[in-house]
Parts: sequence; structure tokens; C-alpha cells
Amino acid sequence: MSCQFSGYDMLRAARRRFLGTGRVSRLVLLVVLTGTTAFLPRPVVAGEPTARLIHEWGAKGEAPGEFSSPIGIACTPGDQLVVTDLNNARVQVFSTDGTPQGGFDLVRDKPERKSTVVGGIAIDAEGLIYLSFMVQHKIAVFRHSGELVREWGGPGAEPGQMQQPGGMVWLDAETLLVCDQCNHRLQKFTREGKLLGVWGGYGSKAGEFGGANSRGSRFGGPHFVARDSQGRLYTTEGTQGRIQVLTGDGAALRQWGEKGDGPGGFGDYRFGNQTETMGPISIAVDRHDRVLVSSLNDRVQVFTLEGKCLFAIKGNGRDDDALLHPHGMAFDRPGALYLCDSGNQRILKFELPAP
Repeated sequence: MSCQFSGYDMLRAARRRFLGTGRVSRLVLLVVLTGTTAFLPRPVVAGEPTARLIHEWGAKGEAPGEFSSPIGIACTPGDQLVVTDLNNARVQVFSTDGTPQGGFDLVRDKPERKSTVVGGIAIDAEGLIYLSFMVQHKIAVFRHSGELVREWGGPGAEPGQMQQPGGMVWLDAETLLVCDQCNHRLQKFTREGKLLGVWGGYGSKAGEFGGANSRGSRFGGPHFVARDSQGRLYTTEGTQGRIQVLTGDGAALRQWGEKGDGPGGFGDYRFGNQTETMGPISIAVDRHDRVLVSSLNDRVQVFTLEGKCLFAIKGNGRDDDALLHPHGMAFDRPGALYLCDSGNQRILKFELPAP
């Protein structure tokens, strides 16, 4: 599997050789606008695909526009961005330039601390916000005011029950697909929460999930799910280190991916005393049907539908231009990419090159 790293990464490496590894400016003019930072365009290397960073906002904290582990992000029909702020136990809403536009607090997990582990986020055509609560084992639907509209689920392995639900995607305007992580399956619901179907199961075969870890482990997955323009589905499995491609009815089509830090690799990050390492986390498909995967080797890589790596946004750590544990991704209507750079407590906005 081949993959070119973008001119963005080469420029970053050159800057570090010239200026050292401290937090320095990007060699471009920083303009402070309503608490966010905008950037002049970077020069790029001719002939190379390049993801251009055009905006960012956020810092560690509790004030509006600050974060403590931003994990999930989704875009409303009106191009507002909704971000789950895990360790602040809240949802924040922003304009596409990062201006805070509200939000609401979430019911905290038990035992109570300032945390609500929201595994996934989706927004319907009416603008209602759907959240998957991992520790509370449910799906809950909110208005932008924070008013609870409905909820469903509950802990367990029976159809309609969940164990640490994760990412979600709309199959159509009325049908929501949910990653049921610890049950190693996908569940399909109506907008109102009526169960329509279940598929998957524990194992490593095509169409199964989580077989590289013990049964019931969240680290096995499936974690996140995305859909392309033809209705095919793409899932991530952290410990398996793979992407699976399924039909809209759950039939396995193909799989691809590997751990490691080579081009196209998803890394082999280890959580605490976990015996298995983790790789891919979140997944998204852009309007050109390119598959984007964020992974714990601190990169976002862009693939064809068949798994050929095209280019990457990479660089690990806390320097200005680095990524640290990137998670959720979303696109606005013009096609800009928004990335939760979770370990760096910020949102990054990129312009992706045309195919």
C-alpha cells in the first residue's frame, strides 16, 4: 500500500529543522478573529496532493470555545458544527469560523465526575442532535436548546439493547445505523428508535468484528461507521487494525488496512495495560467518495474506496502543526474537513485537494 505525505508535512519538517521543536509560529501571519486563529495560505510542493490548513480554534479549558477532549463532530443542514466535549460533559455549537453559538450540558456518567463519554454524534434533516452515550448505553436525541426529545437502548445484548455504543451514520433520512461496540455488531433504527435490523457478531471473519481482542471489549469495535454515495458502509476496528466495507444491508464486500507506521498504516498504540494495540479510530467519506481514517499514530489518511492510500495529514505531538490522538471528522456543504484534534484540545479546518 502506497501513500504520499502532503507538502504540508514536508513544510512542517523543514520548519522544525530550521526553528527547532518548540511551539513557534507557522511562518505565516496569525490573525486573531473572535478568539480563533486564521491563516494565510501555505506554499505547497507542486504536483503533490495537499490538505491545506485554513483555520483552527480551541484550547484546554472550560470556557466557551475551549475543550477537554473533543471527540465527535457533525455538521447541521445550516452548516453549524456540533462538537462533543467529553471531559467537560457538554455539547458545543460553532459557526464554520469557530465562533461559539451555544451548546448544552449533558447528564454525567456514574460514578459522577465531570465527564460524559459520548461515542458518536449524528444530526438529522431537521437539525436534531443524536448522541450515543457509551457508559449510559443509550441513544438520546436533543434540540439545540438541550431539550431531550427521546431516547432508547439500555445495557444488554438483546436486539435493541447496547453495550457502549459508538459512531453513527444515516443510511437515509429516516434510518440510523449505530456501532454497538462491545456487542461487536451494527444496529439499524428508525429516527424514533424502532429497531429495524442487527448484523455482525464477534470474530475476525469478514462481516464480524472485534476478533483480535477478547469478546465484549470496546477496543475490538466496530468504533465508527461511514457511508459512501452508493450506500456502501465503512467501519473501523481498532485492535484488528482494519477497515471493513459492507453493503447497506451488512453483507461483507472487502476489508483492508494494517497496523504500523508505514504509509497507509494505522499505528499500534497501547492503552494502559491492554494486551492488544489500537490503530484506526474514526472514519468519514468525502463528496468525492474518498475514505478518510483518523488513527492513533496521529495522522489522518485519505484512501480510495478500495484502500489505496492517496495522501496523509500527519505529525505527532503538541507542536502547533502536529496532531495528537485525532478522532471525529465532519464536512460542511462546500466540502471543508473539520477534525477533532482531541489531544491538542482544538478543532482543525482543512481544504482538501480535488481528486
